[in-house]
Amino acid sequence: MINSFQAPLLGKLKYFEYLTAPNSERYRTIMRYCFLCHLEYKNRLTKEEIFTFLKGFPQFADYTEQMCEQDLKSLVEWGNLNSIQDTSKTRTVEEFKNKRFLYELTHIGLKIERFLFELETQEDTKAELNPKHIEKIFVLLQHVDSVLQEPQKRAVDWWDDLTRSFEEIENSYSEYISMLKSYEAENLMIKENFLEYKSKLVQYLYNFYIVFQNYLPKIRSIFLQLENSEVEKLLKYIIAQEKEHPKNIFKDPESIERNIKARFDNIKLWFVAPNGQAEKLSDQIQGLIKKVSDLAARLSEMSSVKVNRQEEYKHLAKIFSELDLATCHKLSAVVFGVLLPRYIATEEKRQSELASLSILDVPPMKSLLHSRGRLVREKSKVLPASEFSEDKKKRFEEYKKKIEEEEKLVAELIKDGKIEFENLPVLTPQVRKKLLVWLSRGLSTGFGNTDSGKRFKVVKPKDGRYCVLKSIDGELEMPAYVIEFVE
Repeated sequence: MINSFQAPLLGKLKYFEYLTAPNSERYRTIMRYCFLCHLEYKNRLTKEEIFTFLKGFPQFADYTEQMCEQDLKSLVEWGNLNSIQDTSKTRTVEEFKNKRFLYELTHIGLKIERFLFELETQEDTKAELNPKHIEKIFVLLQHVDSVLQEPQKRAVDWWDDLTRSFEEIENSYSEYISMLKSYEAENLMIKENFLEYKSKLVQYLYNFYIVFQNYLPKIRSIFLQLENSEVEKLLKYIIAQEKEHPKNIFKDPESIERNIKARFDNIKLWFVAPNGQAEKLSDQIQGLIKKVSDLAARLSEMSSVKVNRQEEYKHLAKIFSELDLATCHKLSAVVFGVLLPRYIATEEKRQSELASLSILDVPPMKSLLHSRGRLVREKSKVLPASEFSEDKKKRFEEYKKKIEEEEKLVAELIKDGKIEFENLPVLTPQVRKKLLVWLSRGLSTGFGNTDSGKRFKVVKPKDGRYCVLKSIDGELEMPAYVIEFVE
């Protein structure tokens, strides 16, 4: 089905223009009014009826008949409305020339408005983890042999039940999990009243997980044991009857056949594929159970700590109320600590590492404090510049020796004034890097220079062949370039 998809289908559709065009609120009001009248079997409307309806809204107080006529003309051009000349009240030639029209929804305009109306008025479906859909698929797969005995009578019903159950799994399960992972659900889970529902939620998830894990290997086993001939025979009857169905969204027989086969294959892969959607769903349920349990445990711990602290504060408040102010200050320093503490740390080594050693047992020591003000700077001592000439000379000699060794290794690779990458031996990382640097210099213009100034050109393989450049630290697959040195 996807293979038959054509890129022009992605083009802009004029039928939906009225939803996003400027003044879309006027177009949408007109279309909705025509749709509501259609529901009452009043299919054709005059311009005056439509204009009067729009003028009843405060936001269209400045709306004119000329604007209404232009809006109706645009909707007719986009294919949303049909205009039919109204000759019922025409009595003269002049009245016939000044055409009056009746407007009605086109077939496509009616479908678009019906879809929008249902989308706006439909209620949210209840997402749930109901194991009955998994059980249903297992039962249906068990009855494949009996369906094949009477395929003309039972094949299509079997297929409808299978696809309906699978769609419930995909939609309802994924929606439920997304709901639990949403921002709103996470905010609810950190509130204390969530503890009341925690047990029920975990039990609900756990019960589904047990049933799912029970049926998953059985469904997987049936799918793997189904013979290709059985599947083809079953799908053959389903495809034949679907082709005769008048309301099938696919009109050509090949598209119907591809669609049904692809849907069956994807249902099978959902259950059978390693690390597939079934296993991912199982992992997600496990993760949710752990997440909910952890959040509940944290909330429970916070709640108990809060209760304990409340009792402690009540006891302390009672003690403070029975003491004088000076004693309260001392007790406050012991219970709550110093109100404005200052922490002083030094880098002096301790005389002992005993944990039981008190600061009162350590002899006093002096520590020089430096100003931390921004405007106060320490005087810096002027020191003579260090002499690094010998060190520089030594490092230069080492660098020069390294370059000469690399040049010598590269020179050994040149044969008849060329370096052919497909004939090179195993290289050191340094030589490989140098060759690739040369190659990058010459690829853009075709010519380049080595570090010593030699000019070369890069010759690309005419037949587009590749080679493997081997090095001590790995292999690189690349085109079989040739570096040819020129005078």
